[in-house]
Amino acid sequence: MEMTPVPPRSILVIVIGFALWGAAFVTLYAVNAIGCAFGWPPALQRGVIVGLAVAASGTMIAVTVWSAGHWRKAANAGRPAPSLARIGALGSAAALGATIFVFVPSVFVSMCV
Repeated sequence: MEMTPVPPRSILVIVIGFALWGAAFVTLYAVNAIGCAFGWPPALQRGVIVGLAVAASGTMIAVTVWSAGHWRKAANAGRPAPSLARIGALGSAAALGATIFVFVPSVFVSMCV
């Protein structure tokens, strides 16, 4: 059996969705904490958080589309480990769902408790 090395880009496709989700999650809550600590007006704080949520969702959509395209290219080209690209595409789609699930409440919940 011949073993073909898996290119690093295929490994990156697996983790990129949740890595970006984690960065967006930390950024969102850091901005919320900073706004509460410095007493930002609620409208300003909500606007900044909603803007971050929209930017994160747009980024996650782009990553999901990119990883799905990477999956199709890997499968069509017969490259090694097209299943890794498929796992990455599904992981990015799951990260997009997590992004929406976590960030939607920032539109209507109280900013500082």
